[in-house]
Order: sequence, then C-alpha cells, then structure tokens
Amino acid sequence: MMAGIALSLNNARRNALAEITSAEKSTLYLFDSAIISAAPSNIKKIDSNTFKLRQLGHMRHLKIELVDNKGHVLDSNQAAGAGKFSNEAPAWFERILNKTMPQWQPKIRILSISNQLLAKLIITPDPTYEYAEIWKQITDLMVLLAMFFFCVNLMIAWAIAQALKPTETILSALDEIEKGHLETRLPTFQLPELARIGQKFNHMIETLQQSIFQNHQLTQQLITLQEAERKSLARDLHDEFGQYLTAINTDANIVLKHAKTKYPELHDSALAITQLSRHLIDLVSGLLQRLRPGVLDELGLVVALQDLVDTCATRYGNIAFTLNISHADDLGKETLGEAESLVLYRLVQECLTNISRHAEATLVNINVSTQLKINKRGITVKVQDNGKGFNANKVNGFGLPGMRERVEGLGGEFTIEASSNKGTTILAWIPLRAQL
Repeated sequence: MMAGIALSLNNARRNALAEITSAEKSTLYLFDSAIISAAPSNIKKIDSNTFKLRQLGHMRHLKIELVDNKGHVLDSNQAAGAGKFSNEAPAWFERILNKTMPQWQPKIRILSISNQLLAKLIITPDPTYEYAEIWKQITDLMVLLAMFFFCVNLMIAWAIAQALKPTETILSALDEIEKGHLETRLPTFQLPELARIGQKFNHMIETLQQSIFQNHQLTQQLITLQEAERKSLARDLHDEFGQYLTAINTDANIVLKHAKTKYPELHDSALAITQLSRHLIDLVSGLLQRLRPGVLDELGLVVALQDLVDTCATRYGNIAFTLNISHADDLGKETLGEAESLVLYRLVQECLTNISRHAEATLVNINVSTQLKINKRGITVKVQDNGKGFNANKVNGFGLPGMRERVEGLGGEFTIEASSNKGTTILAWIPLRAQL
C-alpha cells in the first residue's frame, strides 16, 4: 500500500508539473500573440476590460493579473465573483508537495507605448487545483487499497480457517485420549499435511493401545499369580499352622484345668501357653482375612463387604462407617467373576486402610451400585470421607496406583477426587462379566 501510494504520488506530481508548465506556456503564447498582433495605436488606456481576465476563471492552474504602472491590480482571473476554487487538500499535504515541486516564478509581460509603461501582465503558476486532484487520487487509491487489503485478508482468514478447521477434530480426539478413550481415531483429512498427521496419530494411538493392553494383561497375570499365592499360603496357614495352634491351645487349657488342683506349680505356665496360643490364633485369623477373605469365596461380595465394614467399625471406634449397596442381586457369582469380586473387595479394603491411617476422618460412606456406561453395565464403587484430603497429583506408595492398575486391567475406570481439607472421594467402575 505504501509503495503504491508513493508511486501514485510521484506520477501525479510529474503529471501536475507537466500540465502546469504546459498551461503556462500556452497562456504566455496566447498573450504574446495578442500583444504583438494588437496595434499600438489602439492601446491608449489599460483597464479591466482590456483582456477580460475574469472570463478566464476556469484556468485554475494559473493566476493571471493585470497590474498598472502604479502596482494596482486592474483585472484578474481570480477576482471576486470569478468562482474561487475551494481547495480540498490539507495544508500538510501541500507543504509536502511544495518541497518536491520547483519554485514557481511568475512570468511578466510588459505593455508599453513609446517606451512608456502602461501595465504589466503577471502570470503565476498556481498548483492548488492540481494538489487537490492529486489529493483526491491518493485518497481514492487509499480507499481502494484498503478495501482490497481488507478483502484479501478476509479471504486469507477464511482460507486458513477452512484449512485449519480439522484441528478442532484433532483437539477433540486429544481430549478423548486424555479421558482414557483409546478407541478414538482421526478421520482421513483432505489436506495432505493434516492427512499425514492423522495417519501418524492413529498409528501412535494403536501402538499405545496395544502397549497398554499388554501391560494390563501382564498386570492381570501378576495379580492372578499373587492371589493364587495368597490362596495357597492362606490354605497352608489354615490347614497346618492353624490346626497346630488350635491343638496347642486345647492341650494348654486341659493342663491349666488340672493344674489348679493337681499341679499348682504348672498353673502359670499353662496359663501363659493358653494366652499365647489364643493370641497366635487371632493373629493367624487376621492374616488369613487379609490374605484371602474366606467369606468372599463362601458368601459373596455383599456379605464380604459388610463384614469388612463391621470389622473396621469395631477396630476404629472414632470413625462412623456407612455401607449402601444397591441392586445386590447384580453382585452374585453369576454376573460377577472371581477377579472382579477380588478387585472390588481389595479396593474397598485399601481405601479403608488408608483412611484409618492417614485421613483423620470421622465419617466414611461406601456406596456400591450398578451403572450403565457405553452400553455396558458395570459395578460402581464410591468411597468418600471427610478427612484432611491430599494432593491427588502426588500419590506416594503403591496402594492406589495398584488399585488403578487392577481396575483398568479389567476394562474399568478409576478416578480420585481429593483436595486439602476437603476430604477424598475414590470412584471405580468395573464392567460386569455377564451383561444384563
């Protein structure tokens, strides 16, 4: 735009200079011809009607004045009533042009008879009209260029918006990936650059999905092996160690019973053996409950969760526990497999353990219900406390990360909502094995 304006201004200046010079020469030629052709005897008196300059008011490029020998202006083409031109160009614009234009010098023609000065005809170039024309051309050009500039930028913005419109699809896909929906894929874009990005994106997500699937499979295998080892260890503790402790406790009670009358010197030792064996039996029972809750295998998840909550309520009297189970029929072995039951039980167990150790809570709510997600029915477990909370982005230990792996390994979802002094909410959803 600036280059176009400068070029137009230079061309207009040159044209104005040529036009004013041409008009000046033409006018001088006509007046010289008139003066030469006029008979000196007819020129006796010079007045306003000699040349009738007022009729030349249309010659705006020149200022023509007839001045007598005393310097009085007798006639002019710019006299009052001759239609004075109203200049539209601003003063600063005229000053710029005056600096680029030559200094205009008036041309004088002498009217005399017998060497006696009668009058002077002064012709001075007046570029004001040309300046106005130049200003109008420049402003029109600026308006045209501004409109062109606006239209071109509007078209470019529209073209770029159309070209980058698929980026909204890419952002949406990234949001879905962030939420854990790894089945999200990008469509085939028409723009070659975006088409390559889409192909790479889809390939990356497929690779990531496969890697996560393999990790989940590995995690499930490890969990299966761990539970199998726990089950074997619990069986050995129950069948071997538990039976021996029970036998020792029974024999110690018999010795204690007879020691009161027959062997008083053995009373204290028998009492000590009885107490220690009972303590070991209780300890083994606790270990068995932690290793493999028998009530879960025998009576199902609902009874096992209720037993777990009752045990915690008895152990931690300063915390109030509430358990709400909706659609308990959906938690049977027919719809909920062994792996799912164990994961849900371990999840609640881990949450209650963490709350009792770290949360300093006084109220804990456990809600278990069925929920439909993406055309799949599943079990939702929500554990909420009113404790001091924590920073969910800085989770130490392996308890909650391990629970996340267990839940996601079964195709479920796991979220943590926690903030300082506002409690914690653990939410998990696991799809049912048999869809209802």
